[in-house]
Amino acid sequence: MKRTLLTFTFVICFLQGYSQSYIVKGIVQDTSGIPLTGTLIKLKWAGDSLATAADINGAFSFNNVKWPEFNFSAAFLGFETFMKTYKITEGNSLNIPAITLKTSSNTLNEVVITAVTSIKIGEDTVSFNAAAYPVRQGDAVDEVLRKLPGVKVDVDGNVTNQGEAITKIRINGKDFFGTDVATAIKNLPADIIKNLQFIDDYGDQARLTGIKTGEPEKILNLTIQEDKKKGYSVRMSGGLGNQDRYNTYLRGNTFKGDQQISFDGTINNTNMRGGGNGITNTNAVNTNYRNDWGKKFSADAAYGFNNRKNTTLTKTFTQNFLENFTRRENASTNNSSNNFSHEFSGNMEYKPDSLNFFKISPRITFNDNSSDNQGLYDIAQEDLITERTNLSGTDATSLNMSTNLFYNHRFHKKGRNISVRGNFNYSEGDNFRNVLNNYLIKQSGNDSTRIQNQLIDNVNDNFSTWGNISYMEPLWKKNYLEFSYSRSHSITNTTRETSDIVNTQPVLNSDLSNEYEYQFTTNRYGLSYRFIEQKFNYTLGLNAQPTLLEGRNLSRGIDTRNKTFNIIPSARLSYKFSKQQALQVNYWGRSNQPGFLQLQPITDNSNLQNTITGNPDLNPEFVHSFNARYNQSDWDKGHILYANLALNQTQDKIVTTKVLIPNTINQVTSYTNTDGFYTVRGDYSYGVPFAERKFTITYSGSGALNNNVAFIDQSKNIAKNFIVRQEIEFEVDIKDVIDAELETSYSINTTRYSQETFEDRKTNTIEIEFRGRNYFFKDLTLGYDLRKTINSGFDNSIIKNPTILRLYTEYRFMKGNVGALRLEAFDIFDQNSGISRDVFDNIIIDRQVNRLGRYFMLSFNLRLNKFGGGAVTRN
Repeated sequence: MKRTLLTFTFVICFLQGYSQSYIVKGIVQDTSGIPLTGTLIKLKWAGDSLATAADINGAFSFNNVKWPEFNFSAAFLGFETFMKTYKITEGNSLNIPAITLKTSSNTLNEVVITAVTSIKIGEDTVSFNAAAYPVRQGDAVDEVLRKLPGVKVDVDGNVTNQGEAITKIRINGKDFFGTDVATAIKNLPADIIKNLQFIDDYGDQARLTGIKTGEPEKILNLTIQEDKKKGYSVRMSGGLGNQDRYNTYLRGNTFKGDQQISFDGTINNTNMRGGGNGITNTNAVNTNYRNDWGKKFSADAAYGFNNRKNTTLTKTFTQNFLENFTRRENASTNNSSNNFSHEFSGNMEYKPDSLNFFKISPRITFNDNSSDNQGLYDIAQEDLITERTNLSGTDATSLNMSTNLFYNHRFHKKGRNISVRGNFNYSEGDNFRNVLNNYLIKQSGNDSTRIQNQLIDNVNDNFSTWGNISYMEPLWKKNYLEFSYSRSHSITNTTRETSDIVNTQPVLNSDLSNEYEYQFTTNRYGLSYRFIEQKFNYTLGLNAQPTLLEGRNLSRGIDTRNKTFNIIPSARLSYKFSKQQALQVNYWGRSNQPGFLQLQPITDNSNLQNTITGNPDLNPEFVHSFNARYNQSDWDKGHILYANLALNQTQDKIVTTKVLIPNTINQVTSYTNTDGFYTVRGDYSYGVPFAERKFTITYSGSGALNNNVAFIDQSKNIAKNFIVRQEIEFEVDIKDVIDAELETSYSINTTRYSQETFEDRKTNTIEIEFRGRNYFFKDLTLGYDLRKTINSGFDNSIIKNPTILRLYTEYRFMKGNVGALRLEAFDIFDQNSGISRDVFDNIIIDRQVNRLGRYFMLSFNLRLNKFGGGAVTRN
């Protein structure tokens, strides 16, 4: 009887222990305290087990442990496996103290397969763990970016994420090299980066208060590994090639806690950082500094100088669809330019206490540009043919100075907040042109000539201010009301002076000269209701916006005055289904003022084939914008899905009007307001890594519908432009063996017109690129980049299907492989040319420009790296 009772008691205890669920949590890190993302965590007990991978913060959690005593193991490649038995004696949870893994002294005899957590989805942030996307030692950040799903890096260093351009780089939340993204991603060594965070940045107010309004800016924030915050890195290269090609640069970074100094200098004539079109010589210097002086004050500053000399040869074929015929133009131009630019930007932040925050952000830019242009233009229209020879020279300077101000105060009552923002901006510009046109007019068998020589000087200056105040009041838990008011005001003065050259002397043409001033004022009153919680938040708002556009023709004493009033609903929804799944929906509205050339009521006849006259009666545009974005990821497997949908509809869209004067060479272009303009765009990207991320397949595509409106000979014409693109990318990444990607895409571009006399247009483009590197004997690298473009449907013979191949081999040597010799061959088939098609209302422009052709270069590269007090090593 006693034995039966004991047995029964044991069974009851067993069943109770087995049926109860326990929670086990903890973090795993290395000896320096850095989280070991992707560490394989296993729990084993009688007859069962659980496994997971540590997340991007090194944390792990089990919510369904069935036995209070279990064997625990933590394994990460390159580290000694941690094993221990734990027993839960109180309650139903156990928080394991931080587990520290030690570096393994012999990793060759042990193979540990780990699921590295590569991606983390936030409300406005997608964060990639750099360790999950390893690159070759010595690579810069740009090579990591090329591996990230949904991210593109073009040949000029421009970065896009989910189809949106990255406008700014930050390091640990601080601006880095201002807006020069290409310099930033080339400057930083990849192996000091911990995370790469793509952020929809709504500004400082959103960061401090959670109040998010308007259209965000897409930025990239790079976080530095803790043990790499003290030290330096230096990269230098010198290369010489045939055809007098050269490329030299020096890049350096020093880190000392919160202090960082960076430098980038380059001299080259290989089109690097100078743009892809034409032949470019570049001399550039960029510096960046940031520091925290205690906990209250921090600052960062950047300065950039760029001297860019460019020669561009362009051929264009333009089809201008009019009511009864198509006006066709063949053009060939040779343009040489020399541009000098200076840019200074910075931020100063002051936080005297936990309730107040001040920030000031000045920016100054100056440009000095001179250019000379030679052009030949043939225009055919019905029985009239015009040949124009153009010689023109331009000298232009511009100065822009602006300052952004921001102040935020948090009250002691949670959620109560007031923010004040402001901007002051002054700009001035002077554009002087000397234009000589020689016309040969052929009509009905009669030929005539006309020569026109003008001096045109456009001077403009603008002063604008903008201010905003918003106050947030908590109603009850998670519910808030926001009151806001903003005002913007700008004053623009433009002077146009045109002189005709008569007997080699300039004579003022008062009909083509003018002084014009206009002011644009906008007031916006807003009330918003906000619901905010961890997984779900939304905003519903209503705004009233009156605008006033006033213009005065100072030369002729004519005034214009246009008033508009808009009621603008606003909405924002953010729902985080899980830590790996998020949805955002936004709607907002904004006004766009006309440009001063669009408003000036005078004629620019420097090109008699297309004279342009402004319209002082223009209304400002008003744009309604809707955007929906969905992100999903699998942290363990590394799958990631992006999907975006955007809709923009414009009221009072400013469009061109074109009227051809019968039996003349002249087409008169002006501007008017119209409705019916909208664009719809959707895109997606889905990346699937497999075989321990040695291989990745990414499917991506996009579609866009543009409803363009134009007036041709007083008749309204709607051009529906539809573009669809599908792409597949296959990536291979086997450490010290191969790092390559094959990318193929197919796109269709179709335009349909509302007027029956216009023929529909359709073009197709196939693009194939195979890019990668193979590694031999640890020190030898073979690199390649093969691109093939196949175009069809273009109407002129200049369009080609180029095949572009670049090859290089690199040998690393010296202690620590800090030195490298590289032999490169660019555009081996000598077929590099820029080809594009642009569609505007009733105009299609096919364009081909020259680009740098075949050349060879031998260069020496040196990379030094010292962080955390260690020895100098390769990056």
